[in-house]
Amino acid sequence: MMPIERQRLIIEELNKDGRILVAELVERLKVSQETIRRDLAALQKKGLLNRSHGGAVTVQRSTGNLAAPSTRPEEHALSFSQRMNDNVQQKMQIAKRALDFISPGDCILLDSSTTSWFLARQLPDIELTVLTNSLRNVQTLAPKGNIRTICLGGEYSIRYEDFNGLVAEQPLKDFLINKIFFSCRSLDNDGYLREGHENNAHLKQQMLLASERKYLLLDSSKFLTPSFARICHYREVDFLITDSMKDKELKQELAWNGVNIIDCSQRPQATQIINY
Repeated sequence: MMPIERQRLIIEELNKDGRILVAELVERLKVSQETIRRDLAALQKKGLLNRSHGGAVTVQRSTGNLAAPSTRPEEHALSFSQRMNDNVQQKMQIAKRALDFISPGDCILLDSSTTSWFLARQLPDIELTVLTNSLRNVQTLAPKGNIRTICLGGEYSIRYEDFNGLVAEQPLKDFLINKIFFSCRSLDNDGYLREGHENNAHLKQQMLLASERKYLLLDSSKFLTPSFARICHYREVDFLITDSMKDKELKQELAWNGVNIIDCSQRPQATQIINY
């Protein structure tokens, strides 16, 4: 199928419900995720759709008239409860692999991403100090008696089920944090990690500054996709843990910039060192 025909079908599917997921398009059009993402990027460049988390949304009303431009960049962002059902298997894989880098006695920082929530669910009840701005993480860790959980306060977001703002940032200066495990909305093609809202992006910047080692938990649906607010360049990350790394050029760029790639689709080497 030619790209122009495939893109026409994408627009037809998108106009039915106003939103479409990459996984749905992969199944319907029988092509790879990378092909669909290139198509969506091309269509967005033409102004025919807007990219969203895991897919795209229409820029047209159901009547075919142009919609008024959004004044809020987070308008199309999915809530936590919606995102927690996206790419579940991939997030579980990533979370399980991340456990290899956590040792008793660590002080770790978890952001409010759904992938970090999958990690919180799987943390063993060992001696740990966990800082987080996620209400879900606090609730998940509460029954684990050996884990000391510290919630970063701040302004509460019902949509994202987390805390943000200056009040959330202040405690970060008072702790020696060994490792941060975090995710983001996208790794853009300019090399920057991005979020859908500037408040989330700024808090993650402060979290990264406060942490000795930085572990990015990112499923492959988020590679080379645009988003609103810049967090940092990927060269500032120590480890990328992902379900699959098929893009050879991106893999090489990450390696050149000192990022250690943990690909869950590949078997770990017998000599691999863990518990960093």
